[in-house]
Amino acid sequence: MTETSLQREIAAVLEQRHDAPLITVLGRRGRHRTLSGAALAARAVEMQALWDRCLGEGPHVLMVALPAGEEFLVALVATLLSGGTLVPVAPPRAADPPGRLARMARTCGARAVLCTTNNRAMVAEQLAGGSAEQGGEPACPVLAVDDPVPVREAPNAGEPCIFPVIQHTSGSTRFPKAVPVTADQIRHNCGMIRSLWGMSAETVVVNWLPHYHDMGLMGCILYPLLWGAHSVQMSPFDVIRRPAAWLEAISHWRATISGGPTFAFLECLNRISEEDASGLDLSSWERVFCGAEPVPSGLLARFHQRFAANGLARGALFACYGMAECTLFAAGEAGPVRDGDTVPAQWSMVEGCLLSQATRAHIRIADPQTGQALPDGATGEIWLKGPSVCERYLGRDTGETGEAEDFVKDPDGTRWLRTGDLGGISGAYLHITGRAKDVIIVNGRNVASAEVEWLAAREHGDLNPSGAAAFAGAGSKPGHAELLIELRAGAAPMDEPASLVARIRKAVAASCGVRLDRIALLPRGTLPRTSSGKIRRQQVARDLASLHGAAICLDTAQVAEAAS
Repeated sequence: MTETSLQREIAAVLEQRHDAPLITVLGRRGRHRTLSGAALAARAVEMQALWDRCLGEGPHVLMVALPAGEEFLVALVATLLSGGTLVPVAPPRAADPPGRLARMARTCGARAVLCTTNNRAMVAEQLAGGSAEQGGEPACPVLAVDDPVPVREAPNAGEPCIFPVIQHTSGSTRFPKAVPVTADQIRHNCGMIRSLWGMSAETVVVNWLPHYHDMGLMGCILYPLLWGAHSVQMSPFDVIRRPAAWLEAISHWRATISGGPTFAFLECLNRISEEDASGLDLSSWERVFCGAEPVPSGLLARFHQRFAANGLARGALFACYGMAECTLFAAGEAGPVRDGDTVPAQWSMVEGCLLSQATRAHIRIADPQTGQALPDGATGEIWLKGPSVCERYLGRDTGETGEAEDFVKDPDGTRWLRTGDLGGISGAYLHITGRAKDVIIVNGRNVASAEVEWLAAREHGDLNPSGAAAFAGAGSKPGHAELLIELRAGAAPMDEPASLVARIRKAVAASCGVRLDRIALLPRGTLPRTSSGKIRRQQVARDLASLHGAAICLDTAQVAEAAS
């Protein structure tokens, strides 16, 4: 499939849904705006004309630092229809490293960065980062969509755009990498999900996931558009502030598919009251996907048990796996629950992703050192191949030390993506245990950081397993590690935090053999995260001293370190 055919397909969907709802954008206090195919097409044409006036004739590579909402959605459709390239990025924050957007813009060859007047100054500041090395020039111009003014010409204006979308990885272990995605890869991956998850024009999607990462962008915005399905779009901040808003939207709009990472399910379990849940009707929710690396075992069963009275079917919930480098989806078929399958003991703490014949054929569990395929039941690095996998990264810094090749070939020419994730296959399931860089070695055995974090969180209901970092610190003895874990929002003062620390040490040592030298209980939001909400464990290790300084004993509210 070529970019031209992708443009035709988008145009055809807009025409087919000419008078029918295609995208609904939810606002505050129950307000919403629904765009039909005709309305969305008209808005896209207006935005294309604005770009031509301000940037010169396209197509353009445009970095989009817009908040979630109508302007971003129109920009996406306008880019696809015009044959340009969309590069969605998180709107800048004060805590971002200097020059973050500048580096991304130069890597992608952006013609301009789209933003709003509210964040224009911060975007411009970011684009000027590192400008001394670039002759004092910012990486590219800034165009505020709510106050557009013509900007200077640039050498790349009007040049053909090879990729309709350039995604960025989450950057949990290093700076986000630019992943160029072709129209063929989009079409193939969209077709896999459509087939394996049973999607159609009758599907109704509720999405609150960030629009600048693959799960939200591809799975919940672009793919529903290609299906001709109605999608309901929410701000991620509305769900973070009040998780019940997510399930209320599913209930009100009769959504058939929606999902998110593990923390969203945990937030619903912990922060939705019986009163808030009483009016929910979740009987329409046929596909409940939970995507993370990894998904803790028992989480989906608990979620079903909590909301079964609201009509949620047990067979609707399933774990899935993917990444920007394979456009989005790699494994996790929607299907009936198979409670009779035996899970090997080493993977008992993680939820398996059900494999289809097609997804199984594109996965290898490899020895990280030799690349040789390992048998079922063995843990190794997950390698991926197939039509959805990207060809390369853009502007990859060859000076990064200690990194194995991201893409490797077998002697017969078969090309594989090294994901950096560890896992294994048992029966019909893929089990993901965590990142290869986030392991603690105990007597020659790899223990995933996530396993330690989950074990610790089980010792008290106010500990957040999705807001934790376990790692072997610099100079740690073999089998020893450190743990920093956040408290949930609204956690009550603890009577005996020292006793809790002792219980955590005992439970973790007994279950997986890891000896925790230091444990710090932290306020919510203390640990550094990626723009998609993942904990940056390696940064935590580097910033250990300052983070321990933020630790609190909740019974006295005094700053302290919970150490042995």
